[in-house]
Amino acid sequence: MFPTASGKEVFAHFETLGCRLNQIESEGAAEVFSDAGFQIDMNPIAAKDDARQDVCVCVLNTCAVTTKAEQKARRVIRLLLKKFPNAILIVTGCYAQLSIKEISQIDERICVLPGLAKSALCGVPQKIKAFKTNPLGAKDILKRDFIFEPPQKGKVALAPFELLPKTFFSHSRASLKIQDGCDNACSYCAIHLARGKSVSLDAALVLERISALENQGHGEVVLTGVNVAQYSGTFEGKTLDIADLLELILSRTKKIALRFSSIYPETASEKFCELIKDERVRPHFHLSVQSGSDAVLKRMNRNYTSQDVIESCRRLREAKKNPFLACDIIAGFPGETEKDFLETMDMLKTCGFANVHAFAFSPRKGTAAFSFTPKIPERVKDERVKILNEFSAAQKIKYIEAFAGSVRSAIAENVHNAQSSFAAIPAGKKIARALTDNFIHTEILLDEKEAAPKEGECVRVKIIGAQTEKIIAGQEWEALGEFQ
Repeated sequence: MFPTASGKEVFAHFETLGCRLNQIESEGAAEVFSDAGFQIDMNPIAAKDDARQDVCVCVLNTCAVTTKAEQKARRVIRLLLKKFPNAILIVTGCYAQLSIKEISQIDERICVLPGLAKSALCGVPQKIKAFKTNPLGAKDILKRDFIFEPPQKGKVALAPFELLPKTFFSHSRASLKIQDGCDNACSYCAIHLARGKSVSLDAALVLERISALENQGHGEVVLTGVNVAQYSGTFEGKTLDIADLLELILSRTKKIALRFSSIYPETASEKFCELIKDERVRPHFHLSVQSGSDAVLKRMNRNYTSQDVIESCRRLREAKKNPFLACDIIAGFPGETEKDFLETMDMLKTCGFANVHAFAFSPRKGTAAFSFTPKIPERVKDERVKILNEFSAAQKIKYIEAFAGSVRSAIAENVHNAQSSFAAIPAGKKIARALTDNFIHTEILLDEKEAAPKEGECVRVKIIGAQTEKIIAGQEWEALGEFQ
């Protein structure tokens, strides 16, 4: 491991906020630091944790999807500065792309690395190692412009696929970013401003990465992007869309299972739905929907109608028997009437979504919807989110109970801090966890002497039933099961 001037090991701490895309990029950055000899710490920091002197550099990968996401980022920044008093704090990600000046003014120990220049993290470990004096002098390093020159506006090099990990420090399931950015200009969304136009990983590289993961023994890989419906790669002189890419992967790999982190309604084409009939494609699809009102969708500048969403769900259900269907919904978009909201609820019921990720509309500077009127009162937004969450909890319980007694394939998950989700663990028992093919997060009670499967291992799990109280409370581990 890389030593300081005193001969002690130094740590690089990574903190990630927001989407799975950020998590993958953080894993990639952690791998770069690990390869350079740093000890890696990816456990989320908590206010109760003791301060640490051995952390040399801290990387915070931020989100900007809502105002609350940015507020959380600022809280975490201040917490990291307090808990790691000797560390350089590199703040990157979408919030860093949109608010360089605001973040820089928080503290002189902060380096702001805009999200589009995130690949510059690849060079940081070697620069720190080249520093001949004790690298724990964070302020001194920053004053020497040690890390990188701040990128000038309009001159940021886009290298969105350099931070693709080959190993995973904090995830049991492998992930691969196949697409980034978005060519849409949804009126409420700042992500296309933060991540730029759509870019795709070349299909040959996608295939190479997935084949490598399969050879390493991974049972599943999650394919992710900002909008995979806009995937456009090349292979042997041909341009491939997302359905073509899926066909290629299935034909050139043997057994690794495939899961999509998120899809748009238009992704569910006839060809795509024919391909997902393959048992290696997980019966779990999260759709980016946002509203069930055509009037609201039009103001959002979405390129589909509520009927298109219903049709997409129908095709997915025909292709996969009782898949786990989930979606995102924005409550309280400017001008959303009670009638609009009821239309959304009707669509959710028609589609039979098993989970709804509901959040209140958050105006983002630089977007068209920032100035839209009429504004919806916060109390109305909150009430609509509450109704959506209650619907979601009931749907998830119903979905899980429908599988009680059935045996599903699953991937053994990370059991870090597993005990925290149980008020009391029965005497002589311990907890293992697994995620089923149809996205049921399952906890399994084991005898203390019983060995838990290795993280990432393919297992068989019998669903016992839903953990109703946890689902209502919004906790992730939502079912009880047992290994078969």
